[in-house]
Amino acid sequence: MMFAIFGLVMWIGAEVGENDEAATGNMILCLIMTTLTLAALKTGLWMRSRMNKRMEEVITSLVAREGHIDATSFAAEMKISMDDARDVLDKRARKRNWKRAELEHYNARYFPL
Repeated sequence: MMFAIFGLVMWIGAEVGENDEAATGNMILCLIMTTLTLAALKTGLWMRSRMNKRMEEVITSLVAREGHIDATSFAAEMKISMDDARDVLDKRARKRNWKRAELEHYNARYFPL
């Protein structure tokens, strides 16, 4: 994104200034960097959507199987760290009004209502 903005500033500077020969090159630079920025953004949003869908599937399967969600089980199935698992589950617990019980060894159990 920074390079797209830099390319835009350089393009405007070349158009306004006395350097018309550089304007075309700066315009091309701006368009390439903007395209790459938008592609990276779209890819990142797609990956985030996919990960959220996978998390919901794991939560649904754990609740159906065990009746609750253990942070260690969630972390193991998602292949993420325990800190990340607790962060994800804590956010969902606040949003969905789940109850949480602290367990030994930094584990937590979440009870959907």
